[in-house]
Amino acid sequence: MAIRIRKIKGFTVALCAAKTKPKERDIYLDDNIHHALTTKFGVDWAKEGLLKEDLANKEIKALMLKTESE
Repeated sequence: MAIRIRKIKGFTVALCAAKTKPKERDIYLDDNIHHALTTKFGVDWAKEGLLKEDLANKEIKALMLKTESE
């Protein structure tokens, strides 16, 4: 899902790009960026015990963890 990051009343919010029209100063995250961030959060949250199951793609997770350890 493509996402728009926008400041609204001093708060940073993530919005569905398909449900909102672009505005100046939005940060647009395409499907690939959204997937990468979802994977990162999922791996981190599973490691911290906040998720019961790690659903991350094993190949992408391995690339991420290898790069972080370099």
